[in-house]
Amino acid sequence: MTTAITRAQAKLQQQAMATPSIKLTDEKINELIPRGKVATDEELIIKLSDKNSNKIIPFDMDDLRKLQEEDKTTQQIKKNIKNKKHYFIEDEILIRKQQLPLPPVPYVPVGRIRADILKVYHDTPANGAHFGREKTIRKIQERYYWPTMTADIKNNLNSCLPCAQNNYRRQKLPGKLKPIPPPEGIWKLLSMDFHGPITPTSKKGNRYII
Repeated sequence: MTTAITRAQAKLQQQAMATPSIKLTDEKINELIPRGKVATDEELIIKLSDKNSNKIIPFDMDDLRKLQEEDKTTQQIKKNIKNKKHYFIEDEILIRKQQLPLPPVPYVPVGRIRADILKVYHDTPANGAHFGREKTIRKIQERYYWPTMTADIKNNLNSCLPCAQNNYRRQKLPGKLKPIPPPEGIWKLLSMDFHGPITPTSKKGNRYII
């Protein structure tokens, strides 16, 4: 009996190892991006469409390129690109250099795309799954850049209702005790410790301990 059970368990384990997972993790996504290239979602749009038809992609690089053309800040940076050491242009898209190990990423102008990125990489199960602040910041930093990104992510997470409902507080609430200024002289200040109300009460009906 023991041998049969062991063989059955081994067979199940082999089947589990041979069956590919349908979940798309960050590691699998990173494997699809050629090394040495700018980490944009344009490549993900082309390659992930065959692997996961349910992946939510709110825009493509053509949309981003068009929004950059309509954005005054982007155009000003492009005009002075020789003096902007943190930027360069690739395929008519403004790219922001980042401190290693973060890769160069597209600059995202003000507009709906910023809000879409926040939703995709925090709200959706495939990409965000309501991760915490640091994980959400890291996931977006690896793909996009805009100057107020960190503050926008924090504000978005602070206003996320599911996070507020499901995340428990990791710090104790501040106590009610307040600092007392030192007295000016002897017997100028008296203090007393008490505890209560206590249930059940004493035979005499007392509810506090002094």
